[in-house]
This record gives sequence, structure tokens and C-alpha cells, in this order.
Amino acid sequence: MRWLISLIIVAVLAVALALAGRYDPGYVVLVYPPWRAELSFVSFVLLLGLLIGGAYMLARLAIATLNLPRTVRERKARKEAERQNADFTEALAAYLEGRFKEAEKIAAKLVGEPRREMLARVMAARAAHESRAHARRDTYLVEAKDNEKPLAALYAEAEARLGDRDFPGALSAIEAGKILAPAHTALQRLELKARQQLGQWDEVLRLAEQLGKANALDETTLALTRRAAHLGNLKRRTGDGKGLAEYWKKLPSGEKTHPSVALEAAEAFAASGDADAAVGIIEDALNKSWDEGLAARYGHYIGKAPLAQIQQAEKWLVSHPRDGALLMSLADLCAHEQLWGKAQSYAEASIAVAPNVDGHLALAAFKEQSGQPGEACAHLRKALELCHGAR
Repeated sequence: MRWLISLIIVAVLAVALALAGRYDPGYVVLVYPPWRAELSFVSFVLLLGLLIGGAYMLARLAIATLNLPRTVRERKARKEAERQNADFTEALAAYLEGRFKEAEKIAAKLVGEPRREMLARVMAARAAHESRAHARRDTYLVEAKDNEKPLAALYAEAEARLGDRDFPGALSAIEAGKILAPAHTALQRLELKARQQLGQWDEVLRLAEQLGKANALDETTLALTRRAAHLGNLKRRTGDGKGLAEYWKKLPSGEKTHPSVALEAAEAFAASGDADAAVGIIEDALNKSWDEGLAARYGHYIGKAPLAQIQQAEKWLVSHPRDGALLMSLADLCAHEQLWGKAQSYAEASIAVAPNVDGHLALAAFKEQSGQPGEACAHLRKALELCHGAR
């Protein structure tokens, strides 16, 4: 298009000069003693134009000659960049297609622009990791981290360390990455996994809240992560009655009555010497929502008022008359209070609902205590059969 416009302009000028030469009687005299030259005005203009054009072309030629070395270098650099781009594209295609050894081979040799070279080393490291060549992977990661902005290398290293179950190493890479990108959601997700494996539950809770606010965790995963952190913190505080009570006080009420949390808390309080707290936790959870696992553990915690526990369990029995776990808990509570007749009745009712090892063992003890060794042996055999059947 530009050449067409130039051609039109030249044609217009030529026509204008032709018309001017036809109707313009003017002329130009050039005097340089002893010489004198006369020519028409149009001829002078044409000659001047040719001189200017020639000078321009000579100047362009001189500049091109002087710039020739730089032009050659730029052309070589451009070709090299094109080759590197093609190699990078080929390495990326090989990696995405699962040709990891080929991807590593190409990416490991790429040099040139620092950022692209760093990305190529990261790709080589990931490909080596897929090939289980961990030594080469680590070498590539070290090379990649020499870049001014090695975030991609640090992220790849964190993933690799997690895959190797080197959780402190993963956290080290993550912390370095967070210096470059403090609010990097993907890094936070990796950090969450590492801290879960290390049992750093307070940090897990903090990260879960951050990821929840960023919509990086769905509601179900967020709830499960929080619950796992609460369970871990409760278990970690077992034996520390004061710390356990303070932590339990801060928990949301909805979490306190969840069966798994209530059971872990009850175990922790009982192990810390506070059976009354364990009993109260189980009662609160069962009053809100029935759970056979909690009902089964209720008889294991003997508080300061075991008779009140028996009364509470018998109230539940009205609503859950065929709950074998509750019947067995009642048998345990009655045995603790030496209410042997009731204890035996509840144990028999428990195995009538569903044969279970605890019920038969309890009945074996009752029969032996009452001088019935034959029946005691029969219950022991049934308990043993149930154990073998469970395997």
C-alpha cells in the first residue's frame, strides 16, 4: 500500500513537471568563470532532484555499510531466538504429551534469555521428577533458582519435596516463594498439605481460613480441614488439662457436638484425668444427634455420678431400644456399680441385638464370677470366633 501511494505521488509530480515545462518559459543560468551554463527551469529541477536522490542513496549505502556488522549480529541473534523458541515449544509439547525423557533432554540444553532459560530448567526438573531421576531434578532446580525471579522453580521444588515426603524441605521452598509472592494461593495450598503432614494444626487452621476467604477451598473441604485440625489439636493437648480446657472453650458449638470431635475430646479429657468432662461431652453430642460410636464409648468413662449416667443411658434406651452399643455401655456402667443382675441382662440384650466380642467377654466374666465356668468358656469361644470372623 505504501509503495502504491509513493508511485501515485511520483506520477503526479511527473505530470506537474511536464506541464510546467510546457508552459513555463523560465530558465536558470549557472556561472562559474570562465564557464557559463543555461538550462530550463524544469531541467534544473529535474537535475536537482536527481542529485538529491543520488546523495540520499549514497548516504543510505554508506550507513548500511557501516551498520553491516551489527545487522549481521542482529540477524544471527534473531535466528538463534527463533531456534530457541522452536526448541522450547518442542520441549513443552513433549512434556505435555508425556514424553518426559525427550522433554528433559531438550529443556536441559536451552540457553539464552534468562527467564526462558529458567523456565526451561524448571520444565527439565519436572520431567526428571516424572522419570524418577531425583538427582538430575535437584540439579536443574538449583540452576533455575539462580534466576532473579525464581518463583516457578521454588513452586516446582515445593511440589517435588512434598512428593518425596520431605515436608520441612517443602516448607523451606514455600517460605522462599512467599517472599516473592506473599498471597500466592497455590503456594498456600502446598503449605497446607505440608503442615497437615507435620501435624502443625494451628497453622493448618490459619491457612484454611485464608484459603476459605480466597474461595480456594470448597465448603466441604474447608469443613473437613478444620475438623482434622481440631482433632489434631485435641490429641496434641492430651495430658495438658488446662490447655485442653482452654482450647475446647474456643471451639464453635457445632464442632463440639460432631461425633468425631466429641469422641476425640472425650478421650483427651479422660486421659487428662477429667472423666466428668468426657461424660458431659458425650452426653451433649448424643443429645443433639445419635451416634453408635459415641454410645459405645459412654460406658468407658466413669464420672463422679455413675448412677446418673445409668439413668441418662436408660433414658436414651427408650428412644433406641435396639442399640447394641448403648446396651453394652449400660452393662459396663452397671458392672462398675456392682449391679450384676442388670449388667448381665444388658450384656445379654446387647448380643441378642448383634453378637459382639465385648458382650461375650462381659458375660464370660459374669458367668465365671457366679461359678458357671462352662458357660463362661462358651462365651469366650464365641468371642474368639467373632474375632477370627472379623479378620
